[in-house]
Amino acid sequence: MPDSVMRESVLRESETHTLVIGGGVIGCAIAYECAKQGLAVTLLDKGTIGSEASQAAAGMLGAQVESHHDGPFYELCKASRDLYRTWTDELEQISGCSIDYIANGIVRVALTETDEVELKGRLPWFGDGVKWQTREQLLTLEPTLGEEVRGGIYFADDHQVHAPKLSEALHAALRTLGVRMIEHADIEQWLLDEQQSHVRGVQLADETIMSTQTVIAAGAWSQSLLEPFDLHLPIQPVKGQCYAVRPQKPVIGHTVFTKGCYVVPKLDGSLVIGATEERSGFDKSINPDAVDTIQQTVIKLLPELARATFERTWTGLRPASADGMPFLGKAPRWDNLFVAAGHYRNGILLTPITAKLMSALLLGQPTTIDLKPFAVDRLL
Repeated sequence: MPDSVMRESVLRESETHTLVIGGGVIGCAIAYECAKQGLAVTLLDKGTIGSEASQAAAGMLGAQVESHHDGPFYELCKASRDLYRTWTDELEQISGCSIDYIANGIVRVALTETDEVELKGRLPWFGDGVKWQTREQLLTLEPTLGEEVRGGIYFADDHQVHAPKLSEALHAALRTLGVRMIEHADIEQWLLDEQQSHVRGVQLADETIMSTQTVIAAGAWSQSLLEPFDLHLPIQPVKGQCYAVRPQKPVIGHTVFTKGCYVVPKLDGSLVIGATEERSGFDKSINPDAVDTIQQTVIKLLPELARATFERTWTGLRPASADGMPFLGKAPRWDNLFVAAGHYRNGILLTPITAKLMSALLLGQPTTIDLKPFAVDRLL
């Protein structure tokens, strides 16, 4: 092949309306919502789409079980949970993939007096439909609970999905909608205007992509991507380690959650158990002791799992913001740069509402929720 032809193919240029950086469920869902509205979308990921935290998550939609106080974040979580069933029904139709939505609720139990007092303190803002359950009442829901269970709360509306299947469905839907996806894409240079207020596009190794607007939704890697824009967002990776076991017979029908661990039953008969919280940078190595630490609490919670067969363990890096809430909105000083990052433990749960809110911003439409509490510059 002549050198001139090779050179031309290496330095090709393309245009897109919306450029999304990050191929986890958040980035894919934003691309999905924008593509449904007719926008030309290109999605970039530094690795394989859906291979990081989205692949590692247990898939709980724990709007109530994981909330410790009332406020804007709790309302955001509830709004996303309430969207989930309708949103995923449509996603399954477009993608042709099941996400294994399970609507069995979550049982949150207390193993200590301190945890019982803390849980009861949340009841006033959960509403009339959520009540304290005695140990005897919980045993009617889950008869295999351990003797140390003091009581708890049944969150009937907190459901779950299979996180890897959610990623697969979004990936398939993006193909159906004509979204261009580029994996293993290293950004060599950001293309900016002279006033340093407008992002023109990105330079990859073999292509220049010009864009009308850009969204950074790269989870724990978002902070480094934003530094060229003088945005030093406090987002840190927090490693979570989970493992899967397979009991000889079904042990629980609901997700069971307590302080220090959760047990999530999947449709294939396995149980996903997690998770640690380790601030060890971008280290994703397996820690054998982590399984033992979680297992000590699991046996108190569900003694029958002492005999379950161990299948595998894995880790993922959660993107934790300094105040525990995501950054959603336009970046300060930049007229066409947007951020959707810092979802920490709630990335799967917050996927639909994040996608809906960000696509509204990108289309210049009003949002259904006030985004001021989640402003990109709130902690700068």
